[in-house]
Amino acid sequence: MNQVGGPLICTTGASVSAQRRLYRGWAAGDYHKLAPGHFIDARTHRELSATAQVWARITAYACTAPKTYVIGSSASLLWGFPEQRSHGQCLGAPVELGRSAGRTVHKGSVHYRALRREHSSRTRLMDTGFGIVQVTDRLTTCLDLARWNSLDDAVHALDHCLQKKWFTLGKVDSRVQEMGGAKRIDDIRQAALLASAGSESPRETKLKLLMWRLGLPVPLQQVNITSRRGTWLGRVDFFYPGLGLIIEYDGQGKYDLPATDGRSVKEKEYDQTVEYLANGLSIVRVRKEHLSNGLAAEIIVEQVRTLSGKGLSYPDHLWSGGVPAWRTG
Repeated sequence: MNQVGGPLICTTGASVSAQRRLYRGWAAGDYHKLAPGHFIDARTHRELSATAQVWARITAYACTAPKTYVIGSSASLLWGFPEQRSHGQCLGAPVELGRSAGRTVHKGSVHYRALRREHSSRTRLMDTGFGIVQVTDRLTTCLDLARWNSLDDAVHALDHCLQKKWFTLGKVDSRVQEMGGAKRIDDIRQAALLASAGSESPRETKLKLLMWRLGLPVPLQQVNITSRRGTWLGRVDFFYPGLGLIIEYDGQGKYDLPATDGRSVKEKEYDQTVEYLANGLSIVRVRKEHLSNGLAAEIIVEQVRTLSGKGLSYPDHLWSGGVPAWRTG
């Protein structure tokens, strides 16, 4: 059962006079209305972080229907999965709630989904700081995103969880098999095939999905590269051993880190690139803007096409580790 807690105020069970005082305070701007019959002190709400405001709203709506459970993109927000939407979009999005009875219907700011009873068995109780709510477990939430939201949302969530070691690919495959009769099962299966533990950031997942959509061969992720003289050179985001091709995503965050040993991250990165090239490797470095303006797609395809069939594979004993970026079925 979902129940309010923390700073949330619910009118259910309150006396008529108490309800009147609350609604007068709301009209005066002293309270912020989160959901029908659910309020929070206005100043407290203003001081909440963007994430906490979203959590408070989801919790409040879940508590308007105590026997429901939070699902889909709303569950994803509570679990803290990578989010592609802005704060404003998250705050205004319909709250998704599952139930075993009734029918699937939109009601104002809530999207109720009628689900099989076994779906409700894959839930957990979560203390959001604003109450206790039932929410689908992490794996169920990831796979639900594939059928109700988008393939990209599901893969981002799966990669995040696999990287955190909250479950394994084997567990993903077992659950997908159990869901054989679910709607849009093909989308769920595709998301599972695209998931990997090698994506260490949402941008790496986005780059991986771009490469898949371009029809490129499957690269390895997080591969250790050694020089031809036996010196460790680095661990790379994506690697095609048969082409001797490295693909790195360069997030801006690492460039903001303080210099160590008197050398900045950019200086170290430059030296590393020189060593890769000196050892006969090719490298493509991708930044955020390259993903959005199409340059990443153009250069990666060009490099793969140019290097294919040239016999420039990197010796097997000079690289180690790595996991396939996706599976082909």
